[in-house]
Amino acid sequence: MSRPHTLGLVGYGRINRALAAYVADAPDFEVEYVLVRTPTGDLPDGVETTDPAVLTDRPVDLVVEGATPAAVGELGERALEAADLLVLSGSAFVDPDVEARLTDAAAANGTRVYLPHAALLGIDGLYDARDELDSVAVDATKAPDHLDWSYTDGSPDDVDGRTVIYEGPTRGLCERFPRNFNSHAAVALASLGLDDTRSRLVADPEAEGATHVISASGEGFDLEITRESDIEGVTGDYTLVSLWGSVRRVLDSEGGIRFV
Repeated sequence: MSRPHTLGLVGYGRINRALAAYVADAPDFEVEYVLVRTPTGDLPDGVETTDPAVLTDRPVDLVVEGATPAAVGELGERALEAADLLVLSGSAFVDPDVEARLTDAAAANGTRVYLPHAALLGIDGLYDARDELDSVAVDATKAPDHLDWSYTDGSPDDVDGRTVIYEGPTRGLCERFPRNFNSHAAVALASLGLDDTRSRLVADPEAEGATHVISASGEGFDLEITRESDIEGVTGDYTLVSLWGSVRRVLDSEGGIRFV
């Protein structure tokens, strides 16, 4: 049997915990380490660490960042010295300096930066058509309790009925809610960019899950994709499923027909 694919996880919140559970059931994968700020006590000895030196001292096939946009800026270049990096906190790229530093680090080290489609669908199609697109928009509807308001001046208590919280360039939404709309950042970066892609956020106290609608148009075509998912905290259930698929594709671990 060939050696398993090795992963290093940065952060151990809901998403990376779910990823670790998938890995535990996959004989061709293993988690080499989990880098956290504060020990959780939930992981075996030798796996959990608070020392960022692990990023270079224990090389893996893929580092999966599932922490915060700040962690991408702080640790991304170091991770890319020894491995490819899959970034879940795509909102980190609203800072052009972060995007430039990571792309430069990847080029210098012969590694790659990956941005998963996460909560949304159709990013491959948008990327393929990016030179022909005239407009791209993403509408999101969530209950106010499923939004992280800590980067804004508002709170869930401010929402009385269905309310438009934001409408404008995707960059602005990701700045206000960086833990909620990483998938909007991925759509924007794959298509028209963070300033020319439009995002709209509706907070609805009656919403039971998370709904996203992607609309795009170009010469001779119009696209619309709707995704609805259950949600816990700030993360929808579909994101957990899609991330495992993204990891397996990055490491080319799937057999049979390749979908491109």
